[in-house]
Amino acid sequence: MPELPEVETVRRHLACALSGRRLHRVRARRNDLLKGGWHCRALERELTGRTVGEIGRRGKNLIIGLSNGAVLLAHLGMTGRLCVTDAEAPTDQHTHLIADLSDGRRLVFRDPRRFGHLELCADGRPGESETLRNVGLDAMADAFTARRLAEMLAGRTAPVKAALLDQRCVAGIGNIYACEAMFRAGISPQAPCGELSEEQVRRLHRAIRRVLAEAIAAEGTTIADYVTGAGVPGRFGERLRVYGREGERCRRRGCAGVIERIVQSNRSTFYCPACQR
Repeated sequence: MPELPEVETVRRHLACALSGRRLHRVRARRNDLLKGGWHCRALERELTGRTVGEIGRRGKNLIIGLSNGAVLLAHLGMTGRLCVTDAEAPTDQHTHLIADLSDGRRLVFRDPRRFGHLELCADGRPGESETLRNVGLDAMADAFTARRLAEMLAGRTAPVKAALLDQRCVAGIGNIYACEAMFRAGISPQAPCGELSEEQVRRLHRAIRRVLAEAIAAEGTTIADYVTGAGVPGRFGERLRVYGREGERCRRRGCAGVIERIVQSNRSTFYCPACQR
């Protein structure tokens, strides 16, 4: 957390607030949150004076284009927040990057648990970066088709849920949306990848795309720390059908099942044993 819909929401807010702005004074505070061999003073020198261009995303990673071809990558981890604030907004010990902008505001990166990171690609080749070189195809990319999903799952003995969480396989899906997609597709999270039929793979692909699109439209899901660029919670939590609903009745019409929770790879999986046999 945040997953693809939350990061896409952040990207859209940043694109409106940050694109075309110049970075003036930059202050980086923690070397351990910088990837690719960077340290604070060098990052400050490289970022100062750059103008922000197009802002993209791959999986759970933000891709911020800068003048002269450089790219700043940001991964939000569990509690990271990258946003534009007023210059007078308070900062604390969890604020790890501050960049004054040409319009008088600030770009700040705050991460209390410090699982996030930043990486600058001065050569403009983010695909070769430490951040992205092992990240697979984005789950909302046009190239992520049912056929590609079938290829990713073919021959694997791991449970389908584990494969969906593997960012090397398909990027952007985390625990919340994996649970929700598998419920919509009617597939058990314990089913081995290689045993899915063609029809099951098509249903799963369709469910992945739909649940992610709906969550993006609702600006994500807030479980604990996540807020949008406007500082408000995401609204998709109201539409969760299995995640976090252990012991509650299944919301599928006509189903008398009760949502259960199991642990897979140290992560909680929520599912309906009646719908997802």
